[in-house]
Amino acid sequence: MAAYKDEERGTWYVSFYYEDWTGAKKRKVKRGFRTKKKALNFEAEYKRTAKADMDMTMGEFVEVYFRDKSQSLKDRSIKNKRDTMNAQLLPYFKDRPMNSITPAEIIQWQNTIIEKGYSDDYLKTIQNQMTALFNHAKNIYNLADNPCDKVKRMGKTSKKKMKFWTIEEYRQFMTGIEPGSKYYVLFELLFWTGAREGEALSITPADIDFERNLLQINKTYYRMHGEDVITSPKTEESNRTISIPEFLKKEIQDYIGRLYELPEDERIFPMVHEAVQHKLKQVVQKTGVKKIRVHDIRHSHVSLSQGYFWDSLSDCLR
Repeated sequence: MAAYKDEERGTWYVSFYYEDWTGAKKRKVKRGFRTKKKALNFEAEYKRTAKADMDMTMGEFVEVYFRDKSQSLKDRSIKNKRDTMNAQLLPYFKDRPMNSITPAEIIQWQNTIIEKGYSDDYLKTIQNQMTALFNHAKNIYNLADNPCDKVKRMGKTSKKKMKFWTIEEYRQFMTGIEPGSKYYVLFELLFWTGAREGEALSITPADIDFERNLLQINKTYYRMHGEDVITSPKTEESNRTISIPEFLKKEIQDYIGRLYELPEDERIFPMVHEAVQHKLKQVVQKTGVKKIRVHDIRHSHVSLSQGYFWDSLSDCLR
């Protein structure tokens, strides 16, 4: 390896050939290093990550992992994975070569994480990220073994009872919201269509066929880094068309009619997830109805569609 002094700028640079993961020879030039040591360190790290040699540290391999996953994971999933790895994996193994981490060390790491008192769900999330990282190294870059395969996974697996509202509970909840308001129409849509929260928040007038009482679900909304993001739904199967009852169509139609000249491609519910969740908690407390999450409203719809409360449903149809 060699670094060169840029006499004009007073900095260092490297110019070298490397072998990428396909075995192809390529040239890389990088300028602007303040010291020769930093330039040489860059060259060494770049060569390791380009070839994905398992002598590389976990900190280096995390970057390879996200480079490989950049086209298959949504930005929000990448952010969530990065946040977990940065907080729970890298503080312990950042500078350790991937091929040197043993099952015994994974157990010691698990014990340290468990002592922090996290919920079982979060422990499983942390474990899943560690396992996924090593699986990628093993399956794609020929790491000999995944040390996670030889130890018990963190987080107890328990079957949780699905939470949902009956029609009576839902009607009680809705007494706490002003009829015709944006939250009223939003919760009506969530309950009667089973749409996910992000899907509902992404709906525009163009997604609704008022002539045929159809709602097209083809995108989802979330907030990231202070900006609104609209992307494709959770899965390919999430692209779907939903039939909506006449009363719900009229509620949506009347609501949109009160939004002054709303463009066809603008969201009809211009709010963020936190606002919806806050409203839910506020109205639950006000009406005394059973506490559930916004996502559990979807469970309520599924329960209805399976016929658990079909006898009561007839009393609610307008």
